Amino acid sequence: MCAARVSGSLESSLDILARPKANFLKYKDKPSVYWQDKPKMSPTCGLTARQEELAKHKTVSNMYKEDRPSPIWPVTPKALQAVPSPRVERLAEPKNVSQYWMEDRSVYSIVTEEAKRASASARIVQLAKPKNHTGNVMPSRPASHQDEEKESPRSNKTVTASARTEELAVPKGEHSQYQHDLSVIRHVSASALQAQASDRVCQLSKPKTRKSLFEGYDPYRISPAAKHAEASPRIVELCIPPARRQRQKKI
Repeated sequence: MCAARVSGSLESSLDILARPKANFLKYKDKPSVYWQDKPKMSPTCGLTARQEELAKHKTVSNMYKEDRPSPIWPVTPKALQAVPSPRVERLAEPKNVSQYWMEDRSVYSIVTEEAKRASASARIVQLAKPKNHTGNVMPSRPASHQDEEKESPRSNKTVTASARTEELAVPKGEHSQYQHDLSVIRHVSASALQAQASDRVCQLSKPKTRKSLFEGYDPYRISPAAKHAEASPRIVELCIPPARRQRQKKI
């Protein structure tokens, strides 16, 4: 089937390649199909020399030759008597399939007769049962005599928690000074609505202007106030590097 598909594709490709090349010199004065239903231009409306030059169709080169006038090409006698070299013969050989290639496995698996007659052991049946996870509802089953024997004698007794357990079970309370997040919708007083900002507040609310590098801004410039600043005793203390331990020389 694969060989038939390959041969069919090769034949179609060969048929396409065997078609002769179109001869554009055959129809030189072919009229246009786009202006048949259009009225002819009046002789009074003349065209410029440039328009007439642009209206001319592109001519085919005089050096143009049809490469394949016929799908049947003549073969020279030398080509008929040619003998391929060993290298050409080796390159002409089809590519072999890899020795590790395997066909696709069928979707339908084949079950052997031994597997059909096999019986599961008690251990496999036990492992095949689903686990009883917490929160999953498992189908109820009748209690057996063995389950009754495994029940603890203390299961029917009532257990009371100690005072320490009850104390630890009490949830942690909030601190007396804890403040919750403010509400998004808050009441604004009438005095705040009628307040007017002072000149100083308006001056401080303006953003600090900073020039760009191409506008003359120097990021390494130090202000005169910073040059006259004096460090506090605490800053001087923090600037002192930690003392290093010196090893005593052995005598």
